[in-house]
Amino acid sequence: MPSSRENARLWLLLFIFFLTLFSRSDGPSSILSSTFGNDPGLVQLREAHGILNSTTWGAFVPNEVKEHSPPWDSPRFLNLTGFRSTDGFAWKDLTYFKNRCTQWSNHVYPPDSSGISWNHGPEKKTWQNATGTVHGKWVRRKGSVPRTAASYNLTAIAPGVDWAFEEEHDITDGWAWNVTGNHGTILLRLHEDDSDVVYTEPLEDGEQLHSASVAREISAVANIQDEETATASSFALRLYGVHWPRQGSILLTTTSEKFAGIFGLPHLSPDPEFFHSSQMLLNRTIDAVLRRRERSRFSGSSNPWTAVVEEDGLDDVPIPRCEYIMYLQLHPIHYNVLGDDNPNHSHLEIDKLERELRFPTGAPRWGVPELRMSMVAWSPDCSYYLESKGPPLFPSVEGEHLVGVKSEILLARIKLWMFGFAAILMGQLWLLQGQMKESNTPSTLGRINFYTVATMLMADGLVFVCSSAWSLSATNTFLPSLMLTFAAFMSMTIGAGFLSEIYKNQEPERRREQQQQQQQQQQQQQRTNNAQPTAVNQSSSSGRLPAPVTAGPVRPLSPPIIIPSDQDIDAEIAANSSPNASTLPTGATTTGPSRPRLSSFASITGTFVFFGILILIITASSLSWPPRARAIYLNIISFTYLSMWVPQIRRNILRNSRRAFAWRFVIGQSVLRLLPFAYFYLVRDNILFVEPDITVFGLLCAWVWIQIFVLGVQDVLGPRAGIPANWLPPVWEYHPVLREDNLEAGGLPIGLVASSSGSTSGDSAPPSPSADRKRSWSLGADETPEDGARRREREKEFQRHGMVLRYIDCAICTEVLEVPVVVRPGAATRSDGLAGVFARRAYMVTPCRHIFHTKCLEGWFRYKLQCPICREELPPL
Repeated sequence: MPSSRENARLWLLLFIFFLTLFSRSDGPSSILSSTFGNDPGLVQLREAHGILNSTTWGAFVPNEVKEHSPPWDSPRFLNLTGFRSTDGFAWKDLTYFKNRCTQWSNHVYPPDSSGISWNHGPEKKTWQNATGTVHGKWVRRKGSVPRTAASYNLTAIAPGVDWAFEEEHDITDGWAWNVTGNHGTILLRLHEDDSDVVYTEPLEDGEQLHSASVAREISAVANIQDEETATASSFALRLYGVHWPRQGSILLTTTSEKFAGIFGLPHLSPDPEFFHSSQMLLNRTIDAVLRRRERSRFSGSSNPWTAVVEEDGLDDVPIPRCEYIMYLQLHPIHYNVLGDDNPNHSHLEIDKLERELRFPTGAPRWGVPELRMSMVAWSPDCSYYLESKGPPLFPSVEGEHLVGVKSEILLARIKLWMFGFAAILMGQLWLLQGQMKESNTPSTLGRINFYTVATMLMADGLVFVCSSAWSLSATNTFLPSLMLTFAAFMSMTIGAGFLSEIYKNQEPERRREQQQQQQQQQQQQQRTNNAQPTAVNQSSSSGRLPAPVTAGPVRPLSPPIIIPSDQDIDAEIAANSSPNASTLPTGATTTGPSRPRLSSFASITGTFVFFGILILIITASSLSWPPRARAIYLNIISFTYLSMWVPQIRRNILRNSRRAFAWRFVIGQSVLRLLPFAYFYLVRDNILFVEPDITVFGLLCAWVWIQIFVLGVQDVLGPRAGIPANWLPPVWEYHPVLREDNLEAGGLPIGLVASSSGSTSGDSAPPSPSADRKRSWSLGADETPEDGARRREREKEFQRHGMVLRYIDCAICTEVLEVPVVVRPGAATRSDGLAGVFARRAYMVTPCRHIFHTKCLEGWFRYKLQCPICREELPPL
């Protein structure tokens, strides 16, 4: 054990090592010895903040230079990146942008009596907190000053930045966030911080005299989608700015290496009062951010107001992008539950409602109004405008500007949707458990198609993965997301167990199919080998020596039979006793054909995981695709998912099986799995703000119900109804048409042969005496006169169609079974129509010529695929 002196030496060596490491000028000592106040990035931000603090209203007037203009009318610029005259931005359109902002405000709020166009007084007519999500349509308008990438020298605008794109590229080719189409959609997610408020005027009786007297900081994430250009993808950008709640106006801007938008934002407002309030607010908030950056030695020197969304992962990539200045005007809301016309009462109710939404106390709420606003966005470097579609420039049917809900309402909708989706999953789980109880035998499991259940399991697994990822970052929706995750997990787990049982039960079937394929390949190879001696004989006749003759024939040895691990001895014997395995070439040693190797369920599970991850990756990347491509992809995925009954229809046809699932399971699963699609395809105000499409949803519903209809036809008329027999492999028909003229070929079941031996095949051949005795012995004891009359009428009806009824006891239930037998050859019988189909459905005939009630034999098949009488193996139903 080391002594105290040795410990002291060790600590001294470690101290000297770290002291040397951090004292180097090029090492980590820069983290400790220097502050970020000396960082070039923060130094530039501090200089820009000083310019914002020192400028006054009118310092930035980028007017066009006119001839013989007075000195005070000359253009004035700011020493900020992008606000300089040498930067080349299209600032000549700034006046038009301010006028458009004023027009939007005047359309919503007429100017007050003072005549100031951008002031409607101290009344509260809009939401005081604009936190929420809105979406709508926009149109693009060109600027008066055309701009291309050749108009800018990025090296001079932002020296020291190594841009990813070359400057000679055109804006439409090389610059990101550029909009070239004439129309599209936009989704805005606004977040307002009302903890830092600026009041520019003293309070007088609780009111402010100017609508610009209150200013708050706000940020927004805009997802802009170009719908006209087929190859254009959507993009997301972050904007920062100021909200004047009394005015209901919001001014936002982007900030990057070539545009110091947040520092020059007050100069973009169209009124001095709004300039002063925004300058006071930004001076304080920007200074607080920079102070935190300077005090922190490990926060980095990146732009705190970057326009790149964090999810994009492009924050550190210097890519030239189009900059945006966005103005939003909130529309007034009308919320009056008191029933009077006093505007002050309406304002009080709005304040109470907003306070209840943000800090719920359980008070009742009636009809929360929507969050509605107008938008005009201007790109000063790419020189174009994006304006929201709506009155007065566009009719209401084309657009209502930007419409959405407050964040509290959207959060409540998300919670409700999650609870509803969890209930749907639990309903699917209940139906699955009921189906598992019915399909609990090898016979019933053999009817089910593996891929039908696998499709449902894949969908539930994707829901589980998405809900799990949501739960990891959920705060307000943690409980509903946890319930959704639990429901998806239970549905996926139980479904995987059911799918595993199906896979294990159908393994002998897959083994037989692979053995048949191997036998066909071996037969093909044997035919090829038999053709080779002919060529050898032809070559020997041309002068070559014949092959050496052996002393005698070599008797081939039978390969040993080894019992496999799954105890499937019959399959092993069938494999080793095949003709190809017993015939060995002379002088060869072999052990017979190899046992086919089947993939385990664990490998199938890995395949499911791979395809699930692939679908998630493609779906996530499709969010940035053009609208048409994204819609086509999502519709294809939905159509493929809702085609889950197609594999089962195919299996019913190949196996000649009428029904594998209970009708409650088929209809219930179809309805429950269509409900989430109905929400997003039919509800306009859904949580994802996707446009509804009634036509596509109608096609999906029609496709699902067509599959259900085909399953119903297979259950009633037979799985091969309407399909030519030569198209499908032969299978045993359990509901054949029984004819007496096929007696010598063994067409009638055992028990009906004796009763029909004395009958003739004439047109009016009466039943034989033995048949009458059989019938009276079976039915005379418990038969009432009414039953006897109905039975005689039925017999006469069958006789008119060339058929007679035979009576035999079912060996399973020991009850009487009526069997229609055709006695008139070539006559049109009841078996040719729908009534004949239902008559044949009453009985089932096995290959060993035993006959039973259909319900009795189907119930027997749930446990064994053997004849109840002779125990002979029967083909699956």
